Amino acid sequence: MKKTKRVTISINNDVDLHFRKLASSKMLFKTGWYSEAVEEAMELWIKEEEAS
Repeated sequence: MKKTKRVTISINNDVDLHFRKLASSKMLFKTGWYSEAVEEAMELWIKEEEAS
């Protein structure tokens, strides 16, 4: 089992709404879909930053 950490962030409402719409359609609202989508987005951002 992966170790997880709960975090609290503040982001623009429009960005969050757009992200949730895209993520929910990909993740199909399965349990933990939002956390999984945010983690995937963070991993992609890290990969991009490390490549540049």
